[in-house]
Amino acid sequence: MTITRRTTLQWFATATTLSIAPWTPAFGAVATGAGTPPPFAVADWPATVAPLPPTRGYGRDPDLADPKVPWPLTFTKAQRAAIDMLGDMILPADAASPGAGKLGVGAFVDEWISAPYPRQQDDRTTIVAGLAWLDAQSQSLHQASFIALTAAQRAMLLDALTAASPAAAMVKPVAFMDRLRNLFVLGFYSLPEGKADMGYIGDQPIEGAYPGPTEAALAHLATVMRELKLEASTRA
Repeated sequence: MTITRRTTLQWFATATTLSIAPWTPAFGAVATGAGTPPPFAVADWPATVAPLPPTRGYGRDPDLADPKVPWPLTFTKAQRAAIDMLGDMILPADAASPGAGKLGVGAFVDEWISAPYPRQQDDRTTIVAGLAWLDAQSQSLHQASFIALTAAQRAMLLDALTAASPAAAMVKPVAFMDRLRNLFVLGFYSLPEGKADMGYIGDQPIEGAYPGPTEAALAHLATVMRELKLEASTRA
């Protein structure tokens, strides 16, 4: 699926209004050394990640009606293919929608980690290093890149990255997958398909005159206002 930069900036802006910080432990904060070792010799975690090229952000008040993205994207074609493949594995197709990868969640992740802000740059280091590790581990086990593995081989690797208490050598790979999984969820549920999947009906146009809030909503508002010792307005 081809996604335009205009679309991904709008997607990015939607996602940044949500907080994903509480969902993921600090990188490397998972218990070390106490978990069960994976069923393979673990490849080395990359020592460094190439820094983000000098760039600028979009300022304090971006024009989302005519978005212009000043930063270059990060992923290579192979990295983007791996991300989309992982998106379909982690959030697969079902009766409600296609898989996250088919919907283009890789474009969202690429936009996210390419933004020159501290939060996004922390994720960039984690995601780019994690993709490099995933390929190194695939080469070590099967002499092929991750995207060239069989479905069973990819599933085995993914299973090893879901350990609740990983062995020391797997702490960073598991933290990488935790963060990537959370970015997939954030991106997916910022999409129309994701909103429909969870039954979200906000920001929808209403035909005709606005009917106003429901009686249940007004009753809830009145309760909250009383708790705050404020007087709720009543509907005319």
